[in-house]
Amino acid sequence: MTPAPVRLNTHLWNPAGRRRALLLHGLGSDGTCWWRLASALADAGWLVLAPDLRSHGASPTAADHSVAAFAADVAILGDRWDLVVGHSLGGAVAARLLADRDLSPAAVLIDPVLRLGADQHRRVREEQRRDVGDLDPAAVAAANPGWDARDVHRKVLAARAVTPDVVDGVLDDNDPWDLTDLAPAWRGRVRLLVADPARGGLLAPDLADTLDLGERVTATTVSGAGHSIHRDRPDLVLAAVTDLVGEGPVT
Repeated sequence: MTPAPVRLNTHLWNPAGRRRALLLHGLGSDGTCWWRLASALADAGWLVLAPDLRSHGASPTAADHSVAAFAADVAILGDRWDLVVGHSLGGAVAARLLADRDLSPAAVLIDPVLRLGADQHRRVREEQRRDVGDLDPAAVAAANPGWDARDVHRKVLAARAVTPDVVDGVLDDNDPWDLTDLAPAWRGRVRLLVADPARGGLLAPDLADTLDLGERVTATTVSGAGHSIHRDRPDLVLAAVTDLVGEGPVT
């Protein structure tokens, strides 16, 4: 049975934009994490929508945290986006929607959680439970020296809205976690940006290589970048988007 959707709180840039982009955040974050990419796209004439996923930000807290439930919420926001960008959990949600419906001809998935083994489940649960609630901004900045100060503060604010039981729900409601069989059904062109495994990447480069289908699905490992590539290397995310959509969102 399809989970009952909730109405998501959304952040909107340039409502009159000609082309439309949908940006999906990861676990423990919210739609404001996309401030840099959203601003660049909006300045280039795009309408940009970034929802707070269920149980995140100002969206309703829900009981079901399966990828299918997150996807049902996002589906209400519409189809035929000109661009979709998803990070981590948001990348998994985008992966589901790209296979199930005519979501977008172009998608950038930033270290998406497409498969978690048992050992990863335990590690991610421990790490993500420490990464929500009241965080010390100085500690977040020290752990992520490449982040802009605005990324640090947005993360701290977003983490306050997420409780450890949401982390548990996301992991428990998606066990076993394996979305790799969706890749052949993805519609449009998909670019996978893979974080450095030595920096906490969750999409293994060798797994990403098996999903690389040539021109339609391509995978690039970003050496030295942590799981939040859009915070560590925003220039590479912008470059991937520019290459994928052709005209380029930035000048």
